Amino acid sequence: MSSDANMRYDRQVRLWGEEGQASIEAATVCVLGASALGTETLKSLVLAGVHSFCIVDDAIVEPADVGNNFFLDEDDVGKSRSQATIDKLKEMNPAVSGLFLNVAPAALDDNQLAQLAKCSVMVGTNLPQEFEAFVASYMYSLGVPFISAKAFGLVGEVHVCVREHTIANSHDENPRPDLRLDVPFPQLVDMVEETRLDDLTPAQLHHTPYILLYFKALEQFRKDHRNPDAFPNNYTQRKQIQEIIWAMRRPNESGSLDSENFDEAKTSITRSFLRTTIPQAVKDILADEACGTSSQPFWIICEALRRFSEDNDGLLPLRGTLPDMTSDSQRYTRLAQIFHDRAQTEADEVYRITKQVEKERGIGDVISQEMCYRFCKNADRIRVQRGEPWDFDRHISTLIRRIKEMRDCEDAETQRIDGAVWLLVLHAAFKFQREKGRFPGTNGVPCPIDTFDLQQRVESLIRMSDESVEKILPRIPMDAVKEMCRFGASELHVVASFVGGITAQEVIKLATNQYLPIDNTLLFDGLTQNATTFRL
Repeated sequence: MSSDANMRYDRQVRLWGEEGQASIEAATVCVLGASALGTETLKSLVLAGVHSFCIVDDAIVEPADVGNNFFLDEDDVGKSRSQATIDKLKEMNPAVSGLFLNVAPAALDDNQLAQLAKCSVMVGTNLPQEFEAFVASYMYSLGVPFISAKAFGLVGEVHVCVREHTIANSHDENPRPDLRLDVPFPQLVDMVEETRLDDLTPAQLHHTPYILLYFKALEQFRKDHRNPDAFPNNYTQRKQIQEIIWAMRRPNESGSLDSENFDEAKTSITRSFLRTTIPQAVKDILADEACGTSSQPFWIICEALRRFSEDNDGLLPLRGTLPDMTSDSQRYTRLAQIFHDRAQTEADEVYRITKQVEKERGIGDVISQEMCYRFCKNADRIRVQRGEPWDFDRHISTLIRRIKEMRDCEDAETQRIDGAVWLLVLHAAFKFQREKGRFPGTNGVPCPIDTFDLQQRVESLIRMSDESVEKILPRIPMDAVKEMCRFGASELHVVASFVGGITAQEVIKLATNQYLPIDNTLLFDGLTQNATTFRL
């Protein structure tokens, strides 16, 4: 990454690393629709530094667009909306290129759609339901991620449709430390054996890394239990470890027993004293048939991890990083170096196996040593998501079942309506538009009339499921139906900005293969500022 790019993207590189930024800078994004939602999505992607983008929209800028679209002003009225927005978007980041296609998304011919489908991710904004289902199915067949986004009044929806998405680092918020307390490796054992707490001065003891205190406490624990393999597996036994550690303390010059490293040891006991195992999600990945057949880099390394694990007592490669802990520089540096060297050795072994797998599958040299080392470092945080082509009508039964199983569809105190209800009524509004050529609450039709008609569409969607209207309809608050009509299909900038930001965030997750994308639907309720996610 160049020095200019490094300065420009400094903050975000701290989130997903230089490899993640490189993936973003190689990503191409196609957005169907240049309304406020589409441009707000692109704003976040252009600022993030995607390689290029394309807007598909044939609308002419109207006065209403100027009121809700940050990228349009009065001088743009009467111009092509896609062209007017693209010029301003490109000003935000000169390193990003963009083009527009002055065609209605639903009017794209086969050749145009085939060309657009070469993008990294396609985003559809407020698309008609039938066309949305067609595009989702088409992109699914090609293995290209498709995101459907909607902003309707104070409600927004984001749906992520992927055939298969591999995640090299899920960035768990609180990853458990990989200290290998139950299965220490030789170099670590040597340092533990060299450490004699009784020979240390109080000052040295108070600057002993707590991982060494753990090993010393574990030695005493095993003596007490007369079992050389004993390990604290429950709360009571971990409490015994804590008592052993607490008994190691010695007063300092002022007579106080307080010491930061002992406090850290006490705080971290529960998360540290866990047996070293492979997370179930990772076990499922290593057992996946794609490990044995796929030529994709992700699956090749997973196959190498599987073989490594089989040869190393069911363990993953050592992560090689230590949590922060109170210590003198000399011992912490040595400890960190021991973990790093061991992790490097194990990653080298995995890399050797990947070269073997590449040769077996008759593919070129696609995996670098750096990529393999990075993968091993996050091996316990790899994930795979698989989905289905997105068609709301096909998934209506799942949504209705969720509504049926909910205890309360509306919170009496907060007046909060459940996200599943909003999603049902939102799609009823799009069904209304498909059948009547307009959205409810528009064209000057009184809301009570459209409320009745919208309620009929809600009932028709319920009938598409296995549940009876009589059981489900009473669980749909009439306030939700009335509110959807009062929205009048407005695309409020504040909602478009928020939903567009979420959509852009999902694009970045898909492009970088980092963090967990929505699986698979998010509903934003702007009335109560709540978001609900569920899988349909």
